Amino acid sequence: MNKNFNLLMFFHMTILGTLMSMSANNWLMIWIGLEISIMSIMPMISNKNFLSSEASVKYFIIQSISSSMMMLGVLLLLINSKIEYQMILTSSMMLKMGVAPFHNWIIEMIESVELTIMFLLLTLMKMAPLNMLSYLMLKNNLFILISLIIGSMFGLNQTSLRKMMCYSSIFNMGFILASISMNSIWWFYLMMYSLMLAMILFLMNKMNINYTNQLFLNESKMSLKMNIWLAMLSMGGMPPMMGFMLKLMIIQMMMMNKEFLISIIMVMSSMLIMFYYFRMSFNSIMFSSLMMKWKMFNTIKSSSWIMLVNITMMPLMLTLKT
Repeated sequence: MNKNFNLLMFFHMTILGTLMSMSANNWLMIWIGLEISIMSIMPMISNKNFLSSEASVKYFIIQSISSSMMMLGVLLLLINSKIEYQMILTSSMMLKMGVAPFHNWIIEMIESVELTIMFLLLTLMKMAPLNMLSYLMLKNNLFILISLIIGSMFGLNQTSLRKMMCYSSIFNMGFILASISMNSIWWFYLMMYSLMLAMILFLMNKMNINYTNQLFLNESKMSLKMNIWLAMLSMGGMPPMMGFMLKLMIIQMMMMNKEFLISIIMVMSSMLIMFYYFRMSFNSIMFSSLMMKWKMFNTIKSSSWIMLVNITMMPLMLTLKT
């Protein structure tokens, strides 16, 4: 009970720090909010085993470096220095979020944390830095291109589902960074991405799988396999699901802004992402179960809630797109 209370307290403090940073109107309060959320999530990362403690130390070192870079950029801004403070501020936020090319630290530590903490690192802990970047209104084309390319290509040869989700997060960060200059669209994209990621991580925990070969050999209920199949297809951007509509919305807006190179890279990298999600989900359904394949049709009804979420979001996507 005491342990659960402590975790709940740290979780609430993490949310409080994020909200404080996002609602602040000066640099000092932004920095304090970021530090509160960082110091609150560290005890949640650290567990009884050695690997989680090591991950906590890595996270502390990386966040300390990025916070120091941020304060240096703010100082240069306040004294009107001729040094390029904008690049320093942007790089510090990219390092905090684990955006390519500053992504190696999060790839290494993601295997050592629980799935709940993994979800927080890939979603909640990125909100405040993204909000700060939206205020700066800077061109991040280089980070967008690198994130799209690395996120799509490096995920192809992964056998770990955690690393695959992490590279997929880097890829989606490319879309989010591209949409930052488009009013509040990035907020909507991040919320929908968080929903899709939560579905997949919940099913990974339910089926107790961490590697792709476990998907092939796992003899869980076919309803669970159908659920993770649909969730992965949506995350990969298979039409007409929610993930596809999100990417289509951003690509069309980039075309309207005459960002043709980024739009082409988005389309090509999205095809790679869809390929490895489809390959993994298709194989898990067709080649692993002892159940006769035609009996799969009896389990489709139990998977209808994920399909319903994906389909019912389409009118909202079309409304926002227009």
